[in-house]
Amino acid sequence: MVNWVSGVLAIGMMGIFLPLTIYFQSVLGYSALKAGLVMAPASLMSMFIAPVAGRMTDKIGGKFILMSGLTLFGAGMGWLALIAHPASSWPTFMAPLIVAGIGMGCIFAPMVTVALRNIDPRVAGAASGVLNTIRQVGLVIGTAAVGALLQNRLVSSITAEASSRSAALPPQVRGRFVSEMDHSARNGIQVGAGQSGGSTHLAHGLPAQVVAEITRIAHDVFTFAFVTAMRQTMLMPVILLAVGALSCLAIKEPKRTAQPPAEELAITEPATP
Repeated sequence: MVNWVSGVLAIGMMGIFLPLTIYFQSVLGYSALKAGLVMAPASLMSMFIAPVAGRMTDKIGGKFILMSGLTLFGAGMGWLALIAHPASSWPTFMAPLIVAGIGMGCIFAPMVTVALRNIDPRVAGAASGVLNTIRQVGLVIGTAAVGALLQNRLVSSITAEASSRSAALPPQVRGRFVSEMDHSARNGIQVGAGQSGGSTHLAHGLPAQVVAEITRIAHDVFTFAFVTAMRQTMLMPVILLAVGALSCLAIKEPKRTAQPPAEELAITEPATP
């Protein structure tokens, strides 16, 4: 069961971080460094919470700690997706990232402890290898599945946004503008700081004012469409994390028996000759 949770977690995490990375760089225009720094609160919270979660797992068991971590991580990232906007600033994301970071800190140490606690030491290495292999396979599946879903949702969103916003352009270029945006979305988006998802080729022979308007509208089409597609895409990994959290209820942990006091042990222990 822990292996199943590990695979679901890997798919969910990749399904969240991939759209967010593109959002920070292509929609908000952040550099790769700034995008990483914006996500830093989650990692910092995880760094401080993980040792505490590990010690608590040793004392009370890790099933419910792991369940709480998956729930908090999914809730924090779902919250971030809901408040994301083409004009958002980085302080907006602090609160949801802190919640997600607390969740991350409650995931990995309990998950490994629960997975390997009752494993025979002779096969502990193999069990650890299986756990990590499933996690890596989950990352690959998550990347492929979320990338395909994001592309599909982005094509639909860009076409809808282009059709709506093309009303501000001269009638003779509206049809070509929508067609160019749709073609750009279907043939791969351009991502990274300063990119706007694609390009149009309507500048030839048009007045500079119209070209500037086309450029502005194309940028707005991509940014608003990507935010819409990102929210729709991130719904899948958030649901998967919820499924993983519920699956933790099926994890069986050994019952803990109370340790007798040290004095009692000393009294009942037979004396050695």
